[in-house]
Amino acid sequence: MKAYINNIAYEFKAGETILEFVRRIEKNNNAIPTMCQDNRLENFGSCRVCSVEVAREKDGPTKVMASCHTPASEGIYIYHHTEKIKRLRKNIVELVLTDYPADKIFPTKEKKATPFQETIAQIGIPNVRYPKGENHLNIETDNSHPYIKSDLSQCINCFRCVRACEEIQGELVLGMSGRGFATNIIKGFDTSFNLSACVSCGACVQTCPTEALTDKFETKTLIADKTIRTTCTYCGVGCQLDVSVIDGEIKGIEAPETAEVNEGHTCLKGRFAFQFYNHPDRLKEPLIKRNGKFEEVSWNEAYDFIASKLTSIKNKYGADAIGGISSSRATNEENYLMQKMIRVAIGTNNIDGCARVCHAPTAYGMQQAFGTGAATNSIEDLKQTDAIFLFGANPTEAHPVTGAKIKQLFMKGVTSIVVDPVKTKLAKLATYHLQLRPGTNVAILNMMAHYIVKDNLVNDTFITKYTEFYNDFKSHVIDLDMNELEKLTGVSKELVKKAAIAYASAKRAMEFHGLGVTEHYQGSKTVMLLSNLAMMTGNIGKKGVGLNPLRGQNNVQGAADMGVQPHQGAGYMDVNNSEIQQYYAKKYGVAKMPEREGLKIPEMINATIQGNFKALWIMGEDTLMTDPNSNHIRKAFEKLDILIVQELFMSATAEMADVVLPAASYFEKNGTFTNGERRVQRVNKVVDSIGNCKSDGQIIIDMMYKLGYKQPTGQRYDATKIVEEIADVIPFMKGLTWEGLGKNGLQWPIKEDGTDTKMLHINGAFKKGKGTFYHFDFEETPELVEHRKKYPFILTTARQLEHYNSGTMTRRTDNQQISSNDYLEINPLDAGKKDISEGDAVRIFSDRGSVNIPVKLNYTVKPGIVRTTFHQPEIFINLITGDIGDKETLTPEYKVVAVDFEKIV
Repeated sequence: MKAYINNIAYEFKAGETILEFVRRIEKNNNAIPTMCQDNRLENFGSCRVCSVEVAREKDGPTKVMASCHTPASEGIYIYHHTEKIKRLRKNIVELVLTDYPADKIFPTKEKKATPFQETIAQIGIPNVRYPKGENHLNIETDNSHPYIKSDLSQCINCFRCVRACEEIQGELVLGMSGRGFATNIIKGFDTSFNLSACVSCGACVQTCPTEALTDKFETKTLIADKTIRTTCTYCGVGCQLDVSVIDGEIKGIEAPETAEVNEGHTCLKGRFAFQFYNHPDRLKEPLIKRNGKFEEVSWNEAYDFIASKLTSIKNKYGADAIGGISSSRATNEENYLMQKMIRVAIGTNNIDGCARVCHAPTAYGMQQAFGTGAATNSIEDLKQTDAIFLFGANPTEAHPVTGAKIKQLFMKGVTSIVVDPVKTKLAKLATYHLQLRPGTNVAILNMMAHYIVKDNLVNDTFITKYTEFYNDFKSHVIDLDMNELEKLTGVSKELVKKAAIAYASAKRAMEFHGLGVTEHYQGSKTVMLLSNLAMMTGNIGKKGVGLNPLRGQNNVQGAADMGVQPHQGAGYMDVNNSEIQQYYAKKYGVAKMPEREGLKIPEMINATIQGNFKALWIMGEDTLMTDPNSNHIRKAFEKLDILIVQELFMSATAEMADVVLPAASYFEKNGTFTNGERRVQRVNKVVDSIGNCKSDGQIIIDMMYKLGYKQPTGQRYDATKIVEEIADVIPFMKGLTWEGLGKNGLQWPIKEDGTDTKMLHINGAFKKGKGTFYHFDFEETPELVEHRKKYPFILTTARQLEHYNSGTMTRRTDNQQISSNDYLEINPLDAGKKDISEGDAVRIFSDRGSVNIPVKLNYTVKPGIVRTTFHQPEIFINLITGDIGDKETLTPEYKVVAVDFEKIV
């Protein structure tokens, strides 16, 4: 297929617009100027600046057409810089400038040109012959929002912000009001940014071609000394960020359009919440607690103190009296080194981390079903799916960029099923919302499987060729009593049947799940039953399907990959296996490895209280605040002979430590993170470390030397060399190299030639041979069996868009202005019975303790259920959560807590 540009023939691609065609051929994004066009948005064609002349034959009559939404077609002749087109573009700009501030036409020396200023420069400055407008020039600037501001005197009515709000983020906050010169952008119901429903993602700011919409950092017009690409430190989406640096300080962040993960978008945390990195509260020097008070010491003094203590404890009690907790906030390389230090330099498998605390049931359950415990597909597969099954996840809050993509599809009418006890934003948009009682996940999945089998909607070919034990599973679910399960779950069996049929009938159905699946007593079993649904319908091993866990923190997947778990080493190999022990010993250059499985965090805590565990090293985790039953943890920490904490800030856990080591933030070091779709991406150092901080990797290597183990890559932490060691140790990362990751990273398994893997289990090629069906009955959590009579309400916890887990970082940014409190959400029917009104404070209590918390009345939670976030240390909600966890992995059951509450008078 060929078309002509200025009478020269070139091949064009199917579906390519004239604009895309010309820009690609001329390798110039400015080959044709535009005002309303943005590569991330559907072409709109309102400004006509991109107009070109098109003819059906050489020297034939031409027609002026907008190139942005006119498809290239066979044999056409395109002329994009004729005198006629130049005059047209100048006339369009001339009309725009009648209502545009004269002092904003040219960029100042202090600022980079805006896209509109670049367009003016490209087209040429016209003589403005029309009378000036009187509307936009008199609109007041809106500075109400902590991050985003508007000066609509500079608005050119291109609609890009309105479309970005709708098409990229899936919100409808921005709109256009009025006609003619009175046309103007409005926020919400013509209010301020701060009072609107804006989610502060900044997509409108990034797309705006003028300074009508800017952020307080004026990011898009910064003249940076350097701009460095890195990977976001917040959730498991793994957004790529372009960070602007001036005079050694971070001044602004934008989302690169070429990033495969986020495609030019990010949330308010990734875009705006970077001020924590140089906040006055940052720890800057090593600290040792003496007589109850911290004293600044040198690094060598801190290292020697730790080494002496650990050596003494090891000699007296053995290596198993020592353990470590690693961090899903740290890089792969640092997690790898942390588990290596505990196993090799200390000599124990007592290594755990929040990857196990939040998502171990995912890894365990999928390993049992498929042989591999990670996402089977890529997020880009959303473009090919026909149905979305969202179970126990609220991605618009917790994984905003992926959440926005899912929301777009929901809004466009894709078949959508949400299983969640809360009526979330996505639940309100869903085709089917199964609002179950917390803790009854196994029951609802058994119901769905029952109806799929009963209606014969299974994929017999897939089941027969690629799976085992299906008949046992089928016999189990077909005999279940739907009336009983309906009563248990609180969801109409007819609604469950409709959702099950919709899932099974879809050509391609894609499942996503989050902590609402894993943080339960039957978490692992739920994951195995989700795997059953995918296998019985053939929704595995092809585009637009699969099981896709939404990983919580930025490097949950990577921490688990690196061996931060007591039963599996780097690459998920069984540490109880003697051959595996020998494999690791050879790779690490030691005589032998510890021979028995280590302790998980709850087991370390209990062993400490029993007097058998003496030393704990915590890297980048606020365990006291984020793990359940905080009083129980506090009691254990008080009994330790030594508690060592590496942190950015003086967290609640750090305050209890004997030694605090100041760690570098992700802006201050190199490494890699692995996102929820198995994508390993580079983290690039942006600025120098604050104060006397060191990267977690450097701290670990320093300590390994002090403890007698010489790291083969040398005493200086070099992420590129650790990457080489990881590739040598972990078979599914054999082809991993720093250079090979490029800008968009690679999804493991990575073959030796550097080829990555977008999709797992193609054509039923499960790692374990055949996919395995399991069957389980619903089992009530002991939390409710033991405590429900005394504590009649169920508390479930959740994450909030503006904050990140314990909020250590985000509370030290302007995000705190947007959301400064945790609230207890109560159904108004329950509140009325206790004479509680909106804004009252209550004491919520369980068998473990109590906290005081303000109230929000909300019908999104069912009667009998209450819900809260867990970001603010003033609330400390984990004082009341319990020790019950998933049977197989001990992942805490944060989602089902037996509580009661009373009004504070």
